[in-house]
Amino acid sequence: MNNRNKAWLLPLLLFASGVAAAQDSVSRLVKIEELFALAEQNSRQLAISKDGMEVSRANTEIARSARLPELSATVSAGYIGNAPILNTDFSYQQTIKVPHFTNEYGVEGSETLFSGYRIRNGIAKAKLEETLSKLNYAQDKETIKILLLGRYLDLYRLFNQRRVYEMNIQLAKMRLKNISDLHKEGMVIRSDIVRSELQLTDLEVQFDVINSNIEIVNRELCVVLGLPVTMRIQVDTTLEPGRLREDTLEGYLKQAFDEQPAVKASLVNAEIAEKNIELARGAKAPTLQLYAESGLSRPYLYILPPEDIYFNLYQAGIRLKYDISSLYHANERIRLAEIQQSRQKMQSEWVRQQTDLAVSAAYIKYNEAKKELLRREKGRDLADDNYRVVEKRYLNQLALLTDMLDASSAKLAAELNQSDAGINIIYQWYLLQKEIGNL
Repeated sequence: MNNRNKAWLLPLLLFASGVAAAQDSVSRLVKIEELFALAEQNSRQLAISKDGMEVSRANTEIARSARLPELSATVSAGYIGNAPILNTDFSYQQTIKVPHFTNEYGVEGSETLFSGYRIRNGIAKAKLEETLSKLNYAQDKETIKILLLGRYLDLYRLFNQRRVYEMNIQLAKMRLKNISDLHKEGMVIRSDIVRSELQLTDLEVQFDVINSNIEIVNRELCVVLGLPVTMRIQVDTTLEPGRLREDTLEGYLKQAFDEQPAVKASLVNAEIAEKNIELARGAKAPTLQLYAESGLSRPYLYILPPEDIYFNLYQAGIRLKYDISSLYHANERIRLAEIQQSRQKMQSEWVRQQTDLAVSAAYIKYNEAKKELLRREKGRDLADDNYRVVEKRYLNQLALLTDMLDASSAKLAAELNQSDAGINIIYQWYLLQKEIGNL
């Protein structure tokens, strides 16, 4: 290849590599609302819950269809043999020829007028089960959201840690430069430079570890949210603890008892238990039906000899049916349904009690996180002040390098603790929202 071709090929390759790098580093700001929406769209567990709602909806339609009239039609064809005729003492026998081909056409319809409210209670139970499936979906959705939020805030925490380490690495480099200048002037010994370099190396190693963890968490989130794995997710840094909406513990408890899916589901289960009792009692009631039927058949067998002709019969009326065995079978079913209802009432009380405890604990943890942030902010200010004082004393030969390195480590730890405390407030607030059914 001549030099002229090389001259235009090199810029082209650089441009192409720049485009590819830009495509590989595409970033996207994902706010928490979008995080939840993407999770709802792509979660397989939630897809199963949605299918459960569809099944419950179909069962409700099936229960409603019990109110519709029952219609049936029959068509048959067959062979009839000749008919032997015998007298009462079997001393005389005669065979009468019968048309051998037989076929029938029939139509029958019936409609239930009364069945001990079994149909009505069955529809009501199906509706309650449909409501229960929606509440189960809401519970699954909250569980997925809080788990995903935890990983999202882990990414937020890692970003903050990387920023803190970046600043401390720059500070360590400046400190190493100052120590090197002092060493040239004969004011410090070589070991001070070595120990400073070791600390800088440790910071850089931790910085690389944080970057690796960011890659891991970023990929996990992309897979769960249905985003390209090469996408770089940017967290919403505008979500600060001071912008969170708050309420009293009494307000949170009231909302939890009104909106928490688990509490509402326990109440629905109690209603289902009541319907089971009514269904069991309804089994002891008679069934009243309106019916009509008509049939066309051949041959006509009610004369001798039989004739190969069609004849039609129809009838209509009211049919009353009573299952006598329900007198002893239904009692056990009623007793079982009553036991299940009593058990469900205790279950509902237990769920309400557990909700009270969970909301109270989440509320306490949230307020504890706010207090921790105030203390961590004060600790960071103290660590910054201490570092500035010790650094100045060291540069003036009034403190040892060990003191300055300790102050640097304390400053780093205080900055990380403050960052984690701020994110913990956000997590505890969302955890509280989950417990009250507002996530």
